[in-house]
Amino acid sequence: MGFLAHWGHLLDSLRNILYDFTDSIGAAMNDPMNTTTVEHALRRLGEVVEYHTGIEILLVGGAAGMLTNLLGRNRVTTDCDVMVYLPPNAMAAVQLAAETVADELKLAPSWLNSDVQLRVDALPDGWEQRKQLVGEFQRLRVHAISRVDLIAMKVLAGRDQDIEDLEAMRVRVDDAEFVRRYLGELANKGTDPGQIDNAHALLGALEIHEHE
Repeated sequence: MGFLAHWGHLLDSLRNILYDFTDSIGAAMNDPMNTTTVEHALRRLGEVVEYHTGIEILLVGGAAGMLTNLLGRNRVTTDCDVMVYLPPNAMAAVQLAAETVADELKLAPSWLNSDVQLRVDALPDGWEQRKQLVGEFQRLRVHAISRVDLIAMKVLAGRDQDIEDLEAMRVRVDDAEFVRRYLGELANKGTDPGQIDNAHALLGALEIHEHE
């Protein structure tokens, strides 16, 4: 009886160790990504995606600012927001490949986030001419929105992290003028009027610099 009790106690101990290990892995998978991790994940994405032609994606949000060196090297993000897929039909293939990358690199399942496409109204007109190429990974070309487009979208979003990023990018007079024109065009795109009003208020509260 004592022998069985001893082994039962040992099994319970091993089970607890396994649970702790599993919890630590789960926590690690949700850790924010730094610039190096983002670059590694996108490179691997280009290696594993299967599609019959080349693919281009457009990043917005924190990952775009990180990869274009607009935000500090200590900036991290929980995901890479993809606003545009070209061709559009390639989205399913990229998302499937992203699942493989998440498993391999122990990233959060949503590390490549396409839900942001629901806010395509927030993408400034003319972004195509201003986008920046940040990586070519086999058949995958990764672009990021430009500095002024990122500033405009972050003024519209207006969350605490967006405000921190805006302060880091040192919004200039010409940036503020661009954002005012951008906000004036959003009503015709169906953007919520309350959000536009809040964005105007945020822009008015920001410190505007003569130079970067």
